[in-house]
Amino acid sequence: MKKPFDLLREVSRFGVSQGLSLNDPGMPSAFGLHVDDSMKRALSDPILLQGLRAEAMFENLVTSLGEVVMIKSEDTGPLQTALPMQAPDFRIVLKDGSNWLVEVKNVYVKNAFRQRRRILTRDYRRALTNYAQATGGTLKLAVFWARWAIWTLVDPEQLAPGDQELTLDMMTAVKVNELAAIGDQSLGLQAPLVLRLTMDPARTSDIDEDEQVLVTIGKSQLFCDGKELLHPHDQQIAWTVMNYSDWETPAARAIIEGRRLVAIEFESNPPEMSYQGFEMAGSLSRMFSRHFAQRTISDGEITDINAPVQAEWFSALRASEGLGRMPLWRFLMQPNYEDFLPRDAQRPRVPSLPRRPVLEGEQAD
Repeated sequence: MKKPFDLLREVSRFGVSQGLSLNDPGMPSAFGLHVDDSMKRALSDPILLQGLRAEAMFENLVTSLGEVVMIKSEDTGPLQTALPMQAPDFRIVLKDGSNWLVEVKNVYVKNAFRQRRRILTRDYRRALTNYAQATGGTLKLAVFWARWAIWTLVDPEQLAPGDQELTLDMMTAVKVNELAAIGDQSLGLQAPLVLRLTMDPARTSDIDEDEQVLVTIGKSQLFCDGKELLHPHDQQIAWTVMNYSDWETPAARAIIEGRRLVAIEFESNPPEMSYQGFEMAGSLSRMFSRHFAQRTISDGEITDINAPVQAEWFSALRASEGLGRMPLWRFLMQPNYEDFLPRDAQRPRVPSLPRRPVLEGEQAD
């Protein structure tokens, strides 16, 4: 079992503030009351809960995508400095060696069409920048636009150079989004996706006079545009899209022959068909945010600030082995900072991104 380093450090800090030693007989009860009071205050602070939940979601998203060398909490432990400094939430090291310091912000604006907020004041930004310069990192800002369940990752220096305060709207953030550098992508698939549950005829009764039937499922299958998905990776991708993408899955339909229930089908389609050969299913980061919400929010209330990593989703997307793979289009979005730079300024370099959006179609055999 891991030794409780963090707990002992917290107990020691509490003891110093209260004039109690670690061996004081009253320490356990005093610290217990302190923890109980702190927990009650924390649970009654919705802004704190939402912020911590957003930080945990971002860390899990980056870990699940699996496209960085490391991600580490940066703002832990005391910071001794003569300058105004604040450690950002995370340090991320990319595969090309880039060292990013990421501050995470949760933004909720009720009006869906006015997603704009002042994110960094001058003093707040200066403290983050001083820390980044002292530790050799590049400051980035990860913003979760909670009203739309959309993640964006931006470079504050490219949007507002120097020590300016930063006010950001969601449409601008989407335009300069750098999440592709850590593995995010948008998916396109052929529609519809269908989950078919076929009954075992030997163990399924006829439909009785009250329209009731006792069923036993004999086989489950997933189909993409009428073609059965046999590879586990294809099945995992389809299941993820059906559950967490922009596509809609209405109520199940029953397939009946005479008085026998043959199968139950769930069909998933985009809200509107484009008929362009594939249909967009949304970004991995947005699918992950919906998964995370499902496990941390109930009836509009936060029930937890963390949830399990979903590495299997993304490992399935990275895999290429298997015959008869379903057609899959992947889009990597390059940030466009050009509209925010002076005419004579050079375009910034963004690590690990292609020069233009990439459309990849993996056609089935």
